[in-house]
Amino acid sequence: MRIGRTLAPAAVPIPLSDLAASIGRCTDKKQIARFSYELKEFFGVQHCFLVSSGKAALFLILKALKAVHPEKNEVLIPAFTCYSVPSAIKKAGLKIRLCDVNPDTLDFDFDKLDDFFRQNDLSPSPAQGHAKILCVLPTHLFGIPADVEKLSKITRGKVTIVEDAAQAMGAEDQGKKLGTLGDVGFYSLGRGKAFTTLEGGVILTNRSDIARQLKATIGDLPEYSQKEICRLICQSILLAVFLRPSLYWLPNSLPFLNLGETFFEHDFPVKKLSPFHAALAKNWQAKLNVLQQRRRVNANYYLEKLSSGIQHVRRVQNQSLPDVIRFPFLTQSSEVRDRIVELGKKAGLGIMPSYPDSIDGIKELQEELKGQQYPGAKLLSKRLITLPVHPYVNPSETRRILDLIQSLEKTTT
Repeated sequence: MRIGRTLAPAAVPIPLSDLAASIGRCTDKKQIARFSYELKEFFGVQHCFLVSSGKAALFLILKALKAVHPEKNEVLIPAFTCYSVPSAIKKAGLKIRLCDVNPDTLDFDFDKLDDFFRQNDLSPSPAQGHAKILCVLPTHLFGIPADVEKLSKITRGKVTIVEDAAQAMGAEDQGKKLGTLGDVGFYSLGRGKAFTTLEGGVILTNRSDIARQLKATIGDLPEYSQKEICRLICQSILLAVFLRPSLYWLPNSLPFLNLGETFFEHDFPVKKLSPFHAALAKNWQAKLNVLQQRRRVNANYYLEKLSSGIQHVRRVQNQSLPDVIRFPFLTQSSEVRDRIVELGKKAGLGIMPSYPDSIDGIKELQEELKGQQYPGAKLLSKRLITLPVHPYVNPSETRRILDLIQSLEKTTT
């Protein structure tokens, strides 16, 4: 067990002064209206909905789309993405369709996506009936922009685009804010995301038909009880204290907390966002800006210093790495990946692999998705690694991380 300074893989500092102020406003529902208004103004959208988590946001979006298009029941997603995505799809009673990803971009493999839509006519006809694809989900994984414009051209505007911007709040692509490029988008406010209120989800859209269905559904959702608010306050205090590198070694050493583990959830709560969450988000634009600046410094340092022998995961058309919550790259092999993670853990450097398998490899989904192959997604599950970029990472630690990676890369070339 490591005792001493330890970095979390991703982190958003929560000042205790902010917590104290939020506790005093934990029953003030005006905080929710304020937060919603600020989000609409900042992102330039007509409709905003605040709920208990990012996966709750996706679940509610899917239910709303199903109400708008009852004849459709399939959701097309990348074969390598967060496990919360298929979890929300199954909870909504819909079917999962997968498309492979390009390991060099973490985006869809657009050649395969184009083939998919050529083979699946999207236009209703008397012979074929309506196409079953309810929506497609481009994912801005770690905050790296997915090419929503290219996706729109391939689908020819005949399929709803739901932007998974859970990890990309505040990030942009060519001057356009991620989460506002499709028909509807969502963010997560969970721990380790771009900005956090401990938990929470944001839905944004300009489509009145989707907003109408969301409003009807969300209006009937339960609210957090007083007991649950007390639990959240206690969790927030613990997070604010133990997320600091000087103390993070303690929760990180407790296996029952499952920190950094990825699970497929069969069910999860879906509630309205609480006033406590909204109060914790006060001055969120300024806080998010500071967080982005600190993450950019560390990400750009990695980008500049990593040797040319390492395959960086970034969009080729971008001159610099965009805003990321963790810096991803591909190692030469799964053995090198595992060794880097092992040594990084011993040194408390916050180096982590990403999701343990492609979506078709999730045990609970294997029967539904059997017989399909996604080599790009499988490669990522075996070789993708992420480095911490959050504000707790200091310059000496970025240098130690690079030294560790480069020493291992040299011994295996």
